[in-house]
Amino acid sequence: MTEKLTAIVLDITRHNDKLNVITLYTRSRGRLSFLSPAGAGKNGRLRQARLQPLAVIEADINFRNSSELQRLGSFSLHNVWRDLYFNPIKQLMTLFLSEFLNKLLRATMPDENLWDFIYKSLTLLDNMQTGIGNFHITFLSSLLPFVGIQPDHTQYMPGFLFDMQSGTFRRDNLYLENSLLKNHVSESKTHIPGHTPDHSAILTGEEARFAATLCRLNFSNMRALRLSGQQRVNILQRLLQYYSFHFPGSGNLKSLDIIHELFH
Repeated sequence: MTEKLTAIVLDITRHNDKLNVITLYTRSRGRLSFLSPAGAGKNGRLRQARLQPLAVIEADINFRNSSELQRLGSFSLHNVWRDLYFNPIKQLMTLFLSEFLNKLLRATMPDENLWDFIYKSLTLLDNMQTGIGNFHITFLSSLLPFVGIQPDHTQYMPGFLFDMQSGTFRRDNLYLENSLLKNHVSESKTHIPGHTPDHSAILTGEEARFAATLCRLNFSNMRALRLSGQQRVNILQRLLQYYSFHFPGSGNLKSLDIIHELFH
């Protein structure tokens, strides 16, 4: 059966001298992998140039039930990125995002809303002229609700901690105890509600406050976020740590050091 697919290229891996394995995130079928010719001639070089990470392609696929890996024959570009592969900063950002999405979307079922969000985000990045430094942080934080791990930031209050394993804000008993002592309030006369997790995957103080702030971050207001290089590094590390708790392996990225160096 032949089916037209619109897909975002996540990864290109050498299979042998003649074939590559192309991993795609398709709008109608989710994640799929295909065998693709890896020719060295003019046509082969042109094909490879068009199959870049995060390229968006359209292809008519003849699905064969007898084949473990389908073949990616001829295809066309659904959209031609004008700047992603030519602007050095955007090029490195593209490598980071493609590696992250390739690890995150391991067993993803079709989700048109998620696909559309990724596509629209890439379109925005392609067209951006300034303020690129916060794009990857905004993308990762805006992606949270689409993959089902968006914390409820309305639960946050000063003195709350963020439990990364459960994805919830809650009262920090230690903070409340210290506050009571500071204000000379007898603990025996005051009930201290809440619960302190029995693990170390928590954010407290300013980190917890910023976790709640990130839940309100989007591409419209990201330019108002003023961050130092070290703050960007710390925030990205925490975001990837949070993703890793819910999607194991998604935070172990080879391109992370490059991104840290670029935006530090």
